[in-house]
Amino acid sequence: MTDHLSKRSRLLAEVLVHINDGNYKHTDDHGTDGSDAGDPGNRDEAVFQKMRRLVYDHVARTVALQRTSLADLPTVDSLAADFRKLMDELNPETRAALDRAFDHIATAPETPLPEVANQLDVLDRYYSKEILEKLDGIVCRASALDRIGFEVVPNKRVQLLFEEAHRCYLYGFHLACAVFCRAILEGALREVVDPDSETNHSIHDMVAMAEENRILADDRSRCAREVAKAGNRAIHDPEMFDRDYSPDQVQEILTNTRKVLADLYRQRG
Repeated sequence: MTDHLSKRSRLLAEVLVHINDGNYKHTDDHGTDGSDAGDPGNRDEAVFQKMRRLVYDHVARTVALQRTSLADLPTVDSLAADFRKLMDELNPETRAALDRAFDHIATAPETPLPEVANQLDVLDRYYSKEILEKLDGIVCRASALDRIGFEVVPNKRVQLLFEEAHRCYLYGFHLACAVFCRAILEGALREVVDPDSETNHSIHDMVAMAEENRILADDRSRCAREVAKAGNRAIHDPEMFDRDYSPDQVQEILTNTRKVLADLYRQRG
């Protein structure tokens, strides 16, 4: 596979350099400074561009979901409400002409949609847009996290799980975040509390052992149990987890995991 399959990633990276250097000049959605916005023809063209964007985004989303989802694919009818709003933005003469064209299309024999000529390009379009839409949330969530350090560094397994859990949290993958937090907790407890035992103790057993040995103090035992509960719910009943755990509660799961780790690896120092 060649490098840089996404042409948009290269372009966005180039634009970002200009933004970071303070050389970016904002324009409207159509690459102009808006000086011709009052011209009826330009206004109609702007609306047509939005319509095209709706259709292209719909195709891109469909192609992506064909590869990654087991749910029903979105239909063209899902665009109807947005198209009606855009129709209202057109000049009356243009809108009337377009209505006549749509009437003709509606009475014509139905033809299958053509195959997408460039699957890679539409996937590039969909995922570029998705990542950019997540960027503000990622930065916001990352900025709310405190710096963390341990007196004793966890083993490689815990380190890997810790990083994966935070990636899932930052990108909004709540189910996966909860599952990874549970795995972090189990791995850390086993390393610190029960490293030499041949018995495969459960998380709750190891939390009780940590309490008994005063490794987990204050509310850390409760934090550990909450993490285990959320992880079990995410694994065994994801629909209930999605219903019962808000984004703030997922953040609390991650925060509780970090608190427990801080106690566990401080105790070893």
